[in-house]
Amino acid sequence: MNTKKIIIILTVAVIAAALVTASAFVFLFIPVTTNSNTTPPATTGIGTQATPTPTAPSTTTSALTIDNATTIAQNYVTQLGNSNLSVAEVDQYSTCFYAQVVETNTGAGAFELTINNVTGAVTAEQGAMMEWNTKYGISSSTGMMGYLTTGTNGGMMGSGGMMTWLRGTPTTTMAVTMDQAKTGAQQYLNTNYSGTTVGQVTTFYGYYMMQVQKGTSYYGMIAVNGQTGQVLYCLWLGTFMHRMVIG
Repeated sequence: MNTKKIIIILTVAVIAAALVTASAFVFLFIPVTTNSNTTPPATTGIGTQATPTPTAPSTTTSALTIDNATTIAQNYVTQLGNSNLSVAEVDQYSTCFYAQVVETNTGAGAFELTINNVTGAVTAEQGAMMEWNTKYGISSSTGMMGYLTTGTNGGMMGSGGMMTWLRGTPTTTMAVTMDQAKTGAQQYLNTNYSGTTVGQVTTFYGYYMMQVQKGTSYYGMIAVNGQTGQVLYCLWLGTFMHRMVIG
């Protein structure tokens, strides 16, 4: 075999090897694609009538007792410096403690708190309190509840960093009557929590908060917007455990 043939054969072999290597390299770096048509998980928004997603019973143990939580809630309200506010009840749920604060002169609900069942940290109760309360609000600097004077304008108040949470006129006389709110709440319970009924109702500024019962036992809480009639079940509280009525 002459030299030219040997060179040609070697050249062809090198080119073939290079092509195989290049094709393997391209194969390894082909991007992996995912199905972009996958349906996102359903969500339940505030005020919707969607069926809530079932949750497994919580096994969380509380480092605090309901007596501890009551003391924390009362101390917090005292620190606000408003003698017209008092803690009416404290409930223990599997995820947190819940405290209801009322106005002593009117009997109306003022605001709601949740208390971490391990650390005792106090925060505004999410849901109706955060979305619908027309008189009381949140401190923008600390995230804690704070008393807000009534008015019609939103925005910042003074140097204390208190954020007004006013949506319309702060009044407990609302477009949706208590009876209408109870009817709407019961319809929601009939659809989503069979066997439960509406119990005691507390009128807040902008909404109604209702106890939910199953038979003669306390079961949970449900809120109804006083202007629109939207219904919100307080699913995030978890499983009811104990209740303490104060006064």
